[in-house]
Amino acid sequence: MRVKARLVTGAAVALSLAALPASASAVTATKHHLDMYKAEKHLTLGEMDTQTVTLSCNGSDIAADGMWRVDEVGPYNAQLADPDETPWHLGTGVRVTQSESTSISTYTFKIENRTSENAQVKFWVTCIGEQTAADTHRHKLDVYTPTWHTFTNGAGSNEFYTTQWPGDGSAYGCNPGDLFIAPSWRVNSGDAESFASYPGTVGSPGTDLSNWTFGFYVQPGAVDITVGGRCLKRSTLEVNGFPKKHLHKLYWNLKTTEDPSAPFNKGNGVWEHQISCAQDQKGLVGGYDVRNGGSWFSHSQYWLGMDPRIKARAFKVYGGSGGNYYVVCVNDRTSRPFFG
Repeated sequence: MRVKARLVTGAAVALSLAALPASASAVTATKHHLDMYKAEKHLTLGEMDTQTVTLSCNGSDIAADGMWRVDEVGPYNAQLADPDETPWHLGTGVRVTQSESTSISTYTFKIENRTSENAQVKFWVTCIGEQTAADTHRHKLDVYTPTWHTFTNGAGSNEFYTTQWPGDGSAYGCNPGDLFIAPSWRVNSGDAESFASYPGTVGSPGTDLSNWTFGFYVQPGAVDITVGGRCLKRSTLEVNGFPKKHLHKLYWNLKTTEDPSAPFNKGNGVWEHQISCAQDQKGLVGGYDVRNGGSWFSHSQYWLGMDPRIKARAFKVYGGSGGNYYVVCVNDRTSRPFFG
């Protein structure tokens, strides 16, 4: 709708402004923007090569999520191995054994190419500024680290969700109302493959964004895995500014789709699923669960990774079109000020 301009006398302008609360325009102005962005890196691994990759946000900004995407092994998207090798495909030829927030601003990945071909892999980290964007004043975001947990699998076990692990059925997360970010895991010993990493608990995925669940297929025997993350508080830290000492709330919500009806078939057994956030949001943290009732010895779907775009997230899986996918969408502006 177009609004027509009209000429108003100086006295009328003064009267109109006097009728407004003194702080009305300033309160609107003190909604703050959040600085959300991503960093990325491409990597080529030679045959039987293992590499460690670290990605960092700017300065002391907060690494909210780290991710990878396996793109190619050999000259074809899903080439079979040479006859003298154990057969492999795109889903089994490359394995990530670490995806971990190693400091508040960095993610570290460890990746293994178990084939005699070159492998192409891309890595990302999504970042959020440690402070709100520059304005008349700024607020720091409040991040803390919950307890991390280490698991050693039992005899004969070959798949598990962390929130169902025998003897430790608790969720791994933050204080109620806060947001779990920087989901992290590391295979300390043995052989393991990630099939799930999502907000919530088993049986109730996506219902509580302060908790997180991880899932792994593991080689029976001595497998040792550490999982953890960080927590983003719902409110900024308090500072002096207009109208007085105050703080702001952050807003987020979850978008999810279970077994999408129209995943994109990229060919050669590869499927892609996409979820988009609203126009005033960024997709800061992603989750997935591609388990299909299998085990270490027999499962048809393999997680290839995901990439942020940054209002959307694309999920990539080999061997099937199913799975559950999640994106935590964070508003790019805070609330108006309130007083703690």
